[in-house]
Amino acid sequence: MECVNNSFFLKGNSYFNLLGVLFIAVPVILIVWLIFFYITVIRDAESLLGFIVVFSPMHILFSFIFYVFYKGYQNFKKYEKLGYNYYPIRFNRKNQKVYVYDVSGQIFSENWEKIDFILNHRLGGYEGTFWEIKGVIKDNNGLITYTFAFALSKHKKQETLEIWQFIKEYMNNGPEKLYFNKHTVGTSPRLVPEKLSYCLNIEAQPESLETSQEIVALDYQSEIRSFYSRAMIKILGATRNKFIRADKQPKWSQQVENECQVDAKDPYVVDASTTYQLDTFGKIIK
Repeated sequence: MECVNNSFFLKGNSYFNLLGVLFIAVPVILIVWLIFFYITVIRDAESLLGFIVVFSPMHILFSFIFYVFYKGYQNFKKYEKLGYNYYPIRFNRKNQKVYVYDVSGQIFSENWEKIDFILNHRLGGYEGTFWEIKGVIKDNNGLITYTFAFALSKHKKQETLEIWQFIKEYMNNGPEKLYFNKHTVGTSPRLVPEKLSYCLNIEAQPESLETSQEIVALDYQSEIRSFYSRAMIKILGATRNKFIRADKQPKWSQQVENECQVDAKDPYVVDASTTYQLDTFGKIIK
């Protein structure tokens, strides 16, 4: 079974927010600053020191804007820097190993039982706070040699725990309880809980513009029908898709592929063709 790492759903956001801070917030603050500088120092002949003291709140705000810009740039380097359009994590139930495709293009692997998994709550800059599952790989001396994260959820701890329970059930007990095939159950008004009823078609090709908008829409479910949400879905979806298509497609090494061969008669094969697809409103379309 394969999932994406925690940066997948953040692609496109930091670039758009970075541009917003640079071309909207900074010019607005600068214009206001110049107006007040002209009124107090030039027109009314007040002292420069007096202007700085009186206008200190604006200086603080300006510093905060630059701080946000700096955090945005850090997120941009982390999530948007051209590399691979997604970073897969593969769970092999048969040999009980986990394979991680790193942002550097390297592949790390470890036995399932030797990896420590923790529920992590982290701050994502102006993106807010996130819940994620973090895997920790240690050497024989107990020193951490590598970490990776997946099951990212914005504000929703329970959602992350459900994804973790899903993966743990698969690795410990097999796919029987998790298996889903839309061709055998027909159409449902919503995704089937506790089943693998939704997959992205990104393994062989970059995601489509529709898929990018669909992923962005997951952040706007509470106000999905508002004009603002519709506009943001289209704008952020297009930005995300631009970066996705500029990146390279990840490819597992031949050794990993050899270790993860799927039996031709495996009755539990699940991919985008056997699961539901959604529109940008979160509704099942096929």
